[in-house]
Amino acid sequence: MALFGRKNQAPQEEQASDPGLVTESGSGPRKKDAPTPTRKQAEAARRERLTKQVSKKDAARAQRAERMKAIQARDNTPEKALLRDYIDARRNIGEFLLPGLVVILGASFLYTLLPNITLVSTVLMYVFILVVLLDSFLMWRGFKKVLAQRLPKSSTRGLLFYGINRSIQIRRFRMPAPRIKRGEAY
Repeated sequence: MALFGRKNQAPQEEQASDPGLVTESGSGPRKKDAPTPTRKQAEAARRERLTKQVSKKDAARAQRAERMKAIQARDNTPEKALLRDYIDARRNIGEFLLPGLVVILGASFLYTLLPNITLVSTVLMYVFILVVLLDSFLMWRGFKKVLAQRLPKSSTRGLLFYGINRSIQIRRFRMPAPRIKRGEAY
């Protein structure tokens, strides 16, 4: 092989004489194993490689596992664990907020039959919400004292609404699930 001169034409002539064979080096033309896929087939194959087809159950299971992993990573601080245990150990009025509001809403639909029920249910709803807010305030005040004793250098940032959210959830549906029973030491 010459750098600036003519190249040796002999190997190319050998390749040209039998185009269907693969040369020893593995390069060059070779026989086709299958016909060239159409554009539609190629795009479908590419899409299948990009998005694997999984069943709905497997996809839901994988999504649930990812969600649980994200929840554990987010809620894995000692402050949040202490707050969860503190809330789970006490009785919260907020647990009854959602069922209570559903009952009050149902009572307010009886306006045509009993007009006074609507007024009573509206007042009852606001009183119930105020009682839950008072309970949340007392819960937060008590938790700050416990946090100062057990984890003195920790921050309370982001814990207030996390605690209120957990305290108004029905105990059965709390995520992560409660580790301790009501009234137990935490």
